[in-house]
Amino acid sequence: MGSNVGKYNIMISTNSAYLPYAKNMLRSLFLHHTADEMSVYMPYEDLKEEQVGELARYVADFADKELHPIRIGSDFKNKVQSHNGISIDTYYRILAIDLLPQDMERILYLDVDMVIRGSLEELYTLDITGHPFAACEDILGILNGFHEANKYRMNIPQEYSYFNAGVMLMNLRYLREADAKRILLEKVYADNGRYEYNDQDVLNETYYDKLLYVPWEKYNCPPALYVVDLQKNRFLTYREIVELSKENSMLPETFVNATQFVAEEATIIHYMGDTKPWSTTREKSGVYEIFDRYYEA
Repeated sequence: MGSNVGKYNIMISTNSAYLPYAKNMLRSLFLHHTADEMSVYMPYEDLKEEQVGELARYVADFADKELHPIRIGSDFKNKVQSHNGISIDTYYRILAIDLLPQDMERILYLDVDMVIRGSLEELYTLDITGHPFAACEDILGILNGFHEANKYRMNIPQEYSYFNAGVMLMNLRYLREADAKRILLEKVYADNGRYEYNDQDVLNETYYDKLLYVPWEKYNCPPALYVVDLQKNRFLTYREIVELSKENSMLPETFVNATQFVAEEATIIHYMGDTKPWSTTREKSGVYEIFDRYYEA
């Protein structure tokens, strides 16, 4: 499969409410790829034409960057429901499989509630032959204790992981040859209420054993408290940290607060869930302050 070095195909999905944050994400992306051609594909429904035009002009202000809007229409939106406050627009990642140029072999999907802090060439040029996409394990679910519950909901065997769909390098050739759009949409239409996290759930259910994992700490890092157990070489869950804080105000010597280090090393910071810097309901936290500075910059 060609690597398309020097030419990046990017996909985003946004609605009116998230348009300002989409601009911020794209700006951070473009500033780290000033010499690269980038085609940004945007399947959408909940945007006015003047908003699409405004975003297209914004993108075009950066050298060799171009926006390609793909209007979805309201038919799909009228057939399904969204859950947990997640925008229904995330399903457009599935719809776009057959709407993108047929000779395109790969595209990198990025959520818009992100900041890009470095080059994505290494990620974009990965060999994903034989995989539907490359993605990251859902670390926030692991820390919050929801990871196993998500696996159980989606019938994922113990030896596999549940992944976060906010960053996906999509192998379009594989997905088209596998008739992925039809298979995925049949599941969605048949039992939409089961997919609490929209297309992320149905993608996990269908491809949990086929994706290529890439490190979340580099490419899909959420704001969180990262405490490392050096003896077991793993991060403590929030529940474990709470229990420790009840027992003793001091962490054992084998535990290290690595939050600052993790934030500094991340190429993509993903302000997923309730961690968004612009949220009016988010709790105050020194952890968020560490990660917010990259958004503010």
